Amino acid sequence: MFKTESLIAFVLVAKYKSFTLAAKEQQQSTMAISKQISQLESRLQEPLFIRTTRIIKLTEFGENFLLRAKEILAQHDALDIWLDSRKGYLEGTIKVVAQDVQTYEETIFPWVGEFQRLYPDIKLVFEVNESPLDLNQHHHDIYWGIGEYLGIQSPSLKRRSLWQAQLGIFASPDYLKNHGTPKNIDELRGHKIIGHPHSNPNNILVIKSKSDPTGMDVVEVDAPILTVSNQSNFAAQGLGLINALVDNHDIKDYLANKQLIPVLEEHWLSSAEIYIYYQHAKIEQVKIRAFIDFFLSKRQFW
Repeated sequence: MFKTESLIAFVLVAKYKSFTLAAKEQQQSTMAISKQISQLESRLQEPLFIRTTRIIKLTEFGENFLLRAKEILAQHDALDIWLDSRKGYLEGTIKVVAQDVQTYEETIFPWVGEFQRLYPDIKLVFEVNESPLDLNQHHHDIYWGIGEYLGIQSPSLKRRSLWQAQLGIFASPDYLKNHGTPKNIDELRGHKIIGHPHSNPNNILVIKSKSDPTGMDVVEVDAPILTVSNQSNFAAQGLGLINALVDNHDIKDYLANKQLIPVLEEHWLSSAEIYIYYQHAKIEQVKIRAFIDFFLSKRQFW
């Protein structure tokens, strides 16, 4: 029988390609994580990682075992939730933060009533912080719909994917009539964008990398308007180009009404992703898991 702690250690080392980062997330020493991996390899009688002074990567056996380890841990988590649900209640407060109201409106707010009927003893607190989040200043249970930067900044956080879609470039017909339709990346530099005041820099368009199809490049352009919301509305008024996820409800509506049209589709970033982050605190896991699992189960309606 495999110890859950050893499987968690293995999955984390595979995730971060680092014993140090895995140890940090588990709040253990690097030596303790290394010992758990060694014991697991001894039990399996197969090496899980190729270790050099520069890299740590999975062996072929390790890649196959990783899939099964994740399945086992997911079943373990599901069993925890089921056992707690049999107690008949979950209680406490869940503090959630997002970086815009639209994310709440599309992925949470329509189903809050149903969640409250299931878990009447859970108090929900929803906040919006439009600036880049800093865990030293912003303490929440769940960080909802946040970019990859938060995981890089705070690798101890756990995360699940919330949304993955193409990141497109859009403009109104009137804007393109007045300023011309860019035919290549170089021509973008003569255009205007509607930027975000907390982006750094705040005058860039994100495009697909020339050298790496899954990577990204940026183009700096003039940004006469910076706003934390209503970018698509301003773009529809003909005030500039915008970057936006193609699955956003407002983008779909503006495209359907021909108030916005796609620009340079061949240069769109193929896969932009936002995440749900949450604290690694065992005592909080049941109610946090219940919240995340419930709202992710509504994904088909987003």
